[in-house]
Amino acid sequence: MDLRLLPYQPDRDVYRLLGVLPSAGRAEIVDACRVLARAFHPDRNTSGRANEEMQVVNAVRSLLTDPRSRAEYDYARLRFLQLSAATAPAPNQRRWRPTIMPAGGVGLGRAARAAMSALVVAMRALPRGRCDDCSAWVEPDYRYCPACGARLRGATPLIAGGRG
Repeated sequence: MDLRLLPYQPDRDVYRLLGVLPSAGRAEIVDACRVLARAFHPDRNTSGRANEEMQVVNAVRSLLTDPRSRAEYDYARLRFLQLSAATAPAPNQRRWRPTIMPAGGVGLGRAARAAMSALVVAMRALPRGRCDDCSAWVEPDYRYCPACGARLRGATPLIAGGRG
């Protein structure tokens, strides 16, 4: 196993890199690796980092096509996600509602309340960083939750036209 992939870190998640679910089969993984290999192969890619990128693709492929290495990686990944979920706040502690009361106890005017309401709505529209199904921490550019595999709403695909 390539030790650069362990210990598990979300920014080095091999499933995220390939754009596949953790439950993906060998054929789907090989196909995803083939797509990346076409993009990163030094013969086709003139980038100075093409060789490094191709080494990562090869390491990911060898990791995920070897059952023992994949099981070891999946265990490290699951352990990380379980520890992350254990430190997450309880569901009733996640929602914070600001109390709008200026100094002196005088209530805000109608325009100020409307502006504050618009700000609260805008803040709620920002990426929350948690899966809606299991409340695990999720990176903003993930398509699927790494803990439960649920498809995330509004996520940008990494390979097909996304930031990848």
